[in-house]
Amino acid sequence: MDFLTYRFPGKDIIRQTGVLREITPTKDTEGFVFSNFEANVFYAFQVAENNFTNAFTSYNCLTEKPYVYTTREYLLQAHSFLNGIQQFGLDKAVLSRVKSRMFPIAEAENLFLELCQTYPKACVYLLSSELLGTWIGATPEILVEIHQGQLFTMALAGTKKSNSKEEGWGGKEMKEQAYVTAFVEEKLKRLNVQSLEIEGPYDYQAGPVTHLRTDICGVTENIPTIEIVKGLHPTPAVSGLPQKEAMELISSVEYHQRLLYTGIVGWIGREHTRLFVNLRCAQLQENEAFLYLGGGFTIESIPELELDETENKSKTLIACMEKILRK
Repeated sequence: MDFLTYRFPGKDIIRQTGVLREITPTKDTEGFVFSNFEANVFYAFQVAENNFTNAFTSYNCLTEKPYVYTTREYLLQAHSFLNGIQQFGLDKAVLSRVKSRMFPIAEAENLFLELCQTYPKACVYLLSSELLGTWIGATPEILVEIHQGQLFTMALAGTKKSNSKEEGWGGKEMKEQAYVTAFVEEKLKRLNVQSLEIEGPYDYQAGPVTHLRTDICGVTENIPTIEIVKGLHPTPAVSGLPQKEAMELISSVEYHQRLLYTGIVGWIGREHTRLFVNLRCAQLQENEAFLYLGGGFTIESIPELELDETENKSKTLIACMEKILRK
């Protein structure tokens, strides 16, 4: 049987057993959902009638492992990616990689609890399913929240170490953030979201890294939630701009499939929706964790610095893994 454990910021931990199924979302879809990066495949967790809430000890593992990049391979990819950005005149595109770390899947439940404690502002989940294997994540990025017609979303882009002594932000990071904010604002206007209010950007700490964040509010006027979701995702924070060309470049350069990474995760419903972008996540095998990591490239990007950014992002999960293994 599949199982799902999750914790939204400020809420209690929810444990469920059941089955994860592929679905075609509609305006009546309700439940905990996942999607792939392109948001053209959705999955919903169907809770069993005899749902129980005990801790889980048996996890599903897929036999196929994602492609793990060497440093040299990543840097070669990054240079090719930069050439593509220049050739196609892109404002921004996001290149991702997979990093491997030894970690026993038997400790998945403890890792989930450690992530909940360490990152109270993140959406934290642990999924084990026959369909997708076992995934865990702690993502800080809200895609959209809707409650009684009131909409909230954010533009999150630009990254630096939380303990960095550098004051302010560089031009590259400010441009990244501005691109994402403009994209979200334009999409919401096209969807006829009313009374838009924009606040930011401001510094937003997410564990070992700090981002630039802008908050955006509005009124949905009975717009179907799934239309808003598909209109916003994937944002430039995980794809790029122009979106179509950026996603084509990603597809041509990345060796691996992103799967759930940079997809959608969270609750969708008729009365209330709380969805996040699936960042800071890993696929778990028997004794190995595969971390999915990405960074936004502009024409000004330096591949070695982008590699450092992905390493800094990996510390969100790795720091908690190391803490558990030391016990």
